[in-house]
Amino acid sequence: MRIAERDRRITILQASFEENDAGEMVATGWDEYARPWAAFAPVSDGERLRAAAVEQKSDARFVVSWSARLAAVTGAFRLRFDGEDWRISGIKELGFRNGLEITAWRVKKAGG
Repeated sequence: MRIAERDRRITILQASFEENDAGEMVATGWDEYARPWAAFAPVSDGERLRAAAVEQKSDARFVVSWSARLAAVTGAFRLRFDGEDWRISGIKELGFRNGLEITAWRVKKAGG
């Protein structure tokens, strides 16, 4: 699959935590971790059906330039694109540090 040039700005978000009254660390929100340029490609219907057969969710792929900081991103992070949050379902290196492909699915808003 050929992906277009990296012409979309995305925001990678990392959970922020605070200690509650019981001394437990609880997630309180999302903080900006990085703002790379990315290529965006929606997942095709055929790919979506194949992914459902193995219980994976994927709505889109985002390709960013490789950096050590972005290579540290995991499924615990979120991605914000075009005003919506996306849950990261996978990340893989393309070639030897040529780029990173992030697969993600859109997070449904409450009541939506």
